[in-house]
Amino acid sequence: MSTISTGAAWREQVVGAMLAAAATAVKGWYCAYITWRLQRGAIAHLGALSDRELGDIGLSRGQIANAVKTGLAVDGRAAAGLF
Repeated sequence: MSTISTGAAWREQVVGAMLAAAATAVKGWYCAYITWRLQRGAIAHLGALSDRELGDIGLSRGQIANAVKTGLAVDGRAAAGLF
């Protein structure tokens, strides 16, 4: 009897560990997807600004994607408040 219950307990632990690993992977993928969507939205928003408006915040068109992905403007100012 102890062999059956020990085997069942081991199996439950393995299945639980596999489910936990799968949940962690799904959470990571979901967070990456949400981050990507937010970045794409910020890039689109900044891309809609005029060159003068971009210049006012210290960016050129070529710097938009890098500023959004790094979270910093080129001159080192935090861009978090800009979006």
